Amino acid sequence: MRKNRVSDGMAMLNTLLKTRYKANNFTPLSAENQTDALNKVLMERRKELVWRSLRWTDLKRLNKEGANIILRREINGDIYTLAPNDPKYVFPIPDDEIALSGIQQNIR
Repeated sequence: MRKNRVSDGMAMLNTLLKTRYKANNFTPLSAENQTDALNKVLMERRKELVWRSLRWTDLKRLNKEGANIILRREINGDIYTLAPNDPKYVFPIPDDEIALSGIQQNIR
């Protein structure tokens, strides 16, 4: 989809999706343009790879491309927000690693 080969990409996506549904229950997807097609692929990737720890890296990559995905969670009445390209996307380096190597801690 990123190479603007929408019809080829949609054919591949539909081939994948056909195996996910019971026979005769699948309706092939179509896309109006490259953006629509890419959004459909990303949504299917999100569903297909749930609980595989890939969403975090996808969010970082997509936000660097300008997707502006903001994470918001409410826990016990408190709202937590993670803005696109926030330094908190990077985990802190363990203190013992910093002590041994002398490297600088990630900006938080």
